[in-house]
Amino acid sequence: MTPPPASWARAVPTVRELQPLMIDPAESQVLDEVMRTGLRGLRFPTELETRFQEETGPQRLRTLLVSSALVSVLFNWLLLSDWMMIPDVYETALQWRLFIFTPATLAGLFILMHMPSPRLREAMIVVAGCAAAALNTWLCIQSQDALAGPYLVSVTVIVVYCNTVARLRFRPALVLDSLIVAMFFLGWWRLPEAPANIMAPAALTLISSVVFTLYGAYSQEHDVRENWLRLMRDRVLQDELRQANARLEAASRSDLLTELASRRHFDESLLSMWAQARDDGSEISLMLIDIDAFKAYNGQQGHLRGDACLKAVAGILKHRLRRPEDMVARFGGEEFIVAMSGTSLQTAVGAAERVRKGVEALGDVTVSIGVSCMRPNSPHASMVQLLAAADEALHLAKKRGRNRVIAFGTQD
Repeated sequence: MTPPPASWARAVPTVRELQPLMIDPAESQVLDEVMRTGLRGLRFPTELETRFQEETGPQRLRTLLVSSALVSVLFNWLLLSDWMMIPDVYETALQWRLFIFTPATLAGLFILMHMPSPRLREAMIVVAGCAAAALNTWLCIQSQDALAGPYLVSVTVIVVYCNTVARLRFRPALVLDSLIVAMFFLGWWRLPEAPANIMAPAALTLISSVVFTLYGAYSQEHDVRENWLRLMRDRVLQDELRQANARLEAASRSDLLTELASRRHFDESLLSMWAQARDDGSEISLMLIDIDAFKAYNGQQGHLRGDACLKAVAGILKHRLRRPEDMVARFGGEEFIVAMSGTSLQTAVGAAERVRKGVEALGDVTVSIGVSCMRPNSPHASMVQLLAAADEALHLAKKRGRNRVIAFGTQD
């Protein structure tokens, strides 16, 4: 017999529960394909796009809410420019900015907070940006001031704000900027007296701002999507690692041949059983089972028959030991071990006899069984003594002719 395992002297390690999969196999295949081919048109396949919008949605919503809240204040700063550039329509500008656009922006904030669709949120920002640009353009058209035409360049501020502060996604930003450029040229057309030597540089400034900020919007969204892809790939790798560790953990806790508990699992379970029995004052019985003359049987019949014999004995143990709380394990080679909590020596001997008779009925081999019993809260009690007593009983059973049960009860 081998000496008691050192792991019995250690505390039971806590097994961390594995987290569930974050991405299913189908999505993982799509993810691998996107990682291989790269981002195309800043758009993922439907499966990944939906997940991307869901996972980045909360952070994106916070950005939109903050930028929209700022607009309700900053947009009114243009009243100073209105007063200096188009004073003849200043009162109209004051009414529209303070009493129409600002309340509409605040109402939009409330709607934005309760809007579930990420695409609709982006569309709402596009609408707000178009409304702001349309208001500026309309005020310029309504003005008779000589600076009304040059003041059309104020729509550039809206382009820069939406593309950089609100950080619009590239496609919505492209739509918004195209509409704002169209409004600028519409305003220029409606103001024929606007000086071309000023309007042309203003148009160039607007178009340059559109190009530069659109490039920034594209780069920013590309980076966001690429970083999210890497994060998803890391999640997949972590999930695969967790699953591999789970399989290794399961393999370490189960004997692959007999499908009984492994010795490691038995060691940990006995520690827990011992602590519980010590607290409630109950007994623990241990049963050591050894297949008689197994090496000779294995040599004569071959390893396949030997493995079948081990499986058969394991099956007897599973069926003859009826209590679910009994821990049955393969102890090594042709040896098995059983720990029974709250079980007296007499009850354990009866269970051992059922096992012995069951194996004998197979007709191929017999088993010798040593049984011991101990109360963990008794003085000087230890798991090492419990195993040593069962080992000594097993040795005596073999010495007396095998195919028998010998029990040693320890004193309380």
